Amino acid sequence: MMRKKRTAQRYRISAAPNHEKLPWPGLKAKDRLSRVATQAVKDAKETRETELWVEKQIARVLDHVPSETAATILFREIIRRENRELRESSSRCQSGNRGL
Repeated sequence: MMRKKRTAQRYRISAAPNHEKLPWPGLKAKDRLSRVATQAVKDAKETRETELWVEKQIARVLDHVPSETAATILFREIIRRENRELRESSSRCQSGNRGL
């Protein structure tokens, strides 16, 4: 018995998460509390699915990127965000002193 070789296309990076389409009968309910509760549950489920999809996408990309490159990009992003936070905090301090 021969096995098929796995191709790269099988593990292609998808463009968007596929959310499971479920019927939400609570959205048709006449009372507001049922609609709000059902919408909150649906939003939480979609958020969890999106976060899981993002983690899988990052893992797939990192499988194809050398570890040194991934570490370099990570540290560069950390430094960029720290610099941005410092700039924002200093601009807030300066704008707060103008009113005095």
